[in-house]
Amino acid sequence: MYKLVVFDLDGTLCDTLSDLCNAVNFALKSENLPTHPLSAYNKFVGNGINNLIKQVLVDKADDEQLFKKVKAHFDSYYPQHLCDDTVPYDGVEDLLSTLRSLNIKTAVHSNKPHAYVPHILKTLFPNHSFEIAWGKRDDCQRKPSPQALIEMMDLLDVDKSQVLYVGDSDVDVLTAHNAGVSVCGVEWGFRGREELLSAGADYVVSDTKELLNVIKG
Repeated sequence: MYKLVVFDLDGTLCDTLSDLCNAVNFALKSENLPTHPLSAYNKFVGNGINNLIKQVLVDKADDEQLFKKVKAHFDSYYPQHLCDDTVPYDGVEDLLSTLRSLNIKTAVHSNKPHAYVPHILKTLFPNHSFEIAWGKRDDCQRKPSPQALIEMMDLLDVDKSQVLYVGDSDVDVLTAHNAGVSVCGVEWGFRGREELLSAGADYVVSDTKELLNVIKG
């Protein structure tokens, strides 16, 4: 049985896609730029907000001034709409409760800017306390760098052999590989089973009951 489970946030613990889509499309419309459908954002997200903005700008991604304007619109809108449509995935709340009863530590490691993470977790999971919950910080490289994950393990005094990383994308799989920990992909997220298997996930699960079985070994 693993002693620490580290979760990605977007696409793993909760479905944030609609709120991200609305915020980015608001930013694009503010500069009279074409918007994108919700379905396109599955591939856009996962590598941090800056990369998300650059991807939606498509052929204008190298226009630094335009990038700054769109990013500013996003930054003014998104903090006010973090949880308009964002919801936990089915079974996640029960899973977290079970892990707490088993004395298994839980943490969150996201590429979302750190300032947004505590509010989302407090809103969606008011009855659960994560040991550590980090988004992207200025003093730490974004995933797939293992820097933050290794720092978490050190702070919690848990050996990497006792850690399971859980995420929904190839970025999460690479993060776990780079840190030397086991990784379980969740196919209910933004990217799907094929990407997770291709990236080399140790496990891929379709629901939280399967995930619990992996955690318990």
